[in-house]
This record gives sequence, structure tokens and C-alpha cells, in this order.
Amino acid sequence: MKTALISVLTATLLGIASLASGRPFDAADFTAILFSTGLVAWTVEQYSRVPRSLMSRRPIRLPVALRAASVATPAQRMAA
Repeated sequence: MKTALISVLTATLLGIASLASGRPFDAADFTAILFSTGLVAWTVEQYSRVPRSLMSRRPIRLPVALRAASVATPAQRMAA
């Protein structure tokens, strides 16, 4: 939500500045500014240094039966 708000506010302020300077401002300009500022805001939000919990939910554990022989057998190296 914050990303969309930053995009809309930036595009609106740039549109007002463009109109105040006498340059025509149309929907294509607004869309291009909206997309580019949204992409920048999203990138900054993704790479922010705010710590996020990697384990928000319990991990999915599949019920797999382990054979005792495969666990007990040590790994052997092949001669080169």
C-alpha cells in the first residue's frame, strides 16, 4: 500500500510541476511516471534492511519413512 501511495503522490506532484512550467502533461506521461516510481519504490522496499522473519509459518514436513540401513551405512569414496 505504501508503494502505491508513493507512486501516485510522486506522479501527481510531477504533473503539477509540469503544468506549472507550461509543459503539456498527458495520460502517457502520468502512466510512465507512475510505473517508474512504483518500480523504484518497490525495489527500495524489497531491499530495505528491516529484518523479516523467514519462518512465519511452520515448515511443511512430509512423512517419509527412513530406512535404518541407508542411514547407518557410511559414505565410501571411490578411488580415482
